[in-house]
Amino acid sequence: MYRRKIFLVIILCAVLSACADQKIVNKICLVHAISFDTVANGIKNAVLIAHFKEQGKTELDVLHTESNAIIGGLPRVNARTNDPLERGQLRMVLFGKTRAEKGTGAVMHHFLRDTKFSSRLQLGVVDRDASELLEIIKKTQKPFFLSDMIDQNMRSGNLPMMNLHVSLFNYYGEGRDMFLPYFKIDHGEVVIDGLALFRSDQMITEISMKDAFLLKMLIQNSKNGSYNVPVAGKASNKQGEDFILLRSMHSKANYIVNKENPIPSISIRLKLVTELQNVPDWVDLRSEEQLAQLEKTMGSYFKKEIEKFLSLLKENKVDPVGLGDLVRSRSKVWSAQDFEEIYQVIKTSVSVQVKIAKTGSA
Repeated sequence: MYRRKIFLVIILCAVLSACADQKIVNKICLVHAISFDTVANGIKNAVLIAHFKEQGKTELDVLHTESNAIIGGLPRVNARTNDPLERGQLRMVLFGKTRAEKGTGAVMHHFLRDTKFSSRLQLGVVDRDASELLEIIKKTQKPFFLSDMIDQNMRSGNLPMMNLHVSLFNYYGEGRDMFLPYFKIDHGEVVIDGLALFRSDQMITEISMKDAFLLKMLIQNSKNGSYNVPVAGKASNKQGEDFILLRSMHSKANYIVNKENPIPSISIRLKLVTELQNVPDWVDLRSEEQLAQLEKTMGSYFKKEIEKFLSLLKENKVDPVGLGDLVRSRSKVWSAQDFEEIYQVIKTSVSVQVKIAKTGSA
């Protein structure tokens, strides 16, 4: 009997607590996303917020404001709402392309100092004013649409692992540079078009989703990423090339620093285990000889693609792979400034071994 009373008291307390929480939630505006854009007099912010309605329903809204300070937007937005803003559900921070090119350092420093921001927070760059993208999300009435899109493309697509923690590590870490998802608006719909690459806090260039897959292989396991590889054969009826869609099952990159000074020399050995999809009819998957030739062809193809990708990074003086950090970890004397001066001429050799584990069609 005593235990039953205690149990009822616990249940009653839980119900009362839930009711109290519901009342609190109904009196706040949850901030789900913030955008930063550049205007003539400073910074333009847009904030995606959720208003709680009856029966647990929410309604999204976007509030706009301008400020001279890059972190001055939220206080101004707070002055325009009936309920206080709560950042606990903030999942997305967007920079318009112009703002990203001018610099994101003040925002990154604010994130570093403020422990209230979740490590699940995602950052991204938009090819236009970022506030336009938030207006599209408002119409979907899905507050976590953007962060869920990024998560899905990290798990099952070509995007490498990213979140606030990773971005801060790449931003503040010596010998490496930050990268963020790059969004475009295509016929009124939001599309992840690749990655924005940074030098320090400034966006320098963007790369495609194909190159994002190469970066993913170079810095982490590329499980579930996909890539179209051109193939040609005597049995093909086409004058040009056919394509095989491969899906990565596993990848691993090993780095060897052959020489540290004066010009570093680095060997990159990549192993890729893959399954094949959308295979041309003229390819006989039952033939061990053809499978071996495909593995060799794909290995050579990825070797060239990665070499071109590394040349692109050197040309733009961006280091998302972290080659500078790699050399630093093996050098007794290392200077970020000195490495930046020689980064474009460091020597990198690439070898790729492809193993076809599964075949199929999709």
